[in-house]
Amino acid sequence: MDVTRTIKPGQPGSKRFQRHWGDRLVAVRYRQDRARREIYTTIEIIVDTRDIPPENVSLNAVQAYKKQQPVAVTINWDEVALRQAAKKLGARWSQQQRVWVMRYSAAETLALQSRVTPGLAERCADVDISLI
Repeated sequence: MDVTRTIKPGQPGSKRFQRHWGDRLVAVRYRQDRARREIYTTIEIIVDTRDIPPENVSLNAVQAYKKQQPVAVTINWDEVALRQAAKKLGARWSQQQRVWVMRYSAAETLALQSRVTPGLAERCADVDISLI
């Protein structure tokens, strides 16, 4: 399959993809499969971003550190089984902020990463983060 054309965001031919993907759009490419006589439109998007670790720190160390950090997670009152699972993993309820505070690794285990509110765990003064 050959790339026949590459378009940057903002150029004609990329507008509909830019409306959908916004700043995450990197490029639109047209590819041609001569054997099947087909043209494919593909897009390149940004799916994840993270800070570059300091020079003397490995990426594994940064990820391990992140997994140990406390995070605030929203779990609805009617999600009884999920609340029980969070409690078993050491989560604590913050009456003040009305969220569950747990380690990021626990949020990953329960697939709750999308419910994490950045910076809120530090404002949960009624939860001793060192006990989590």
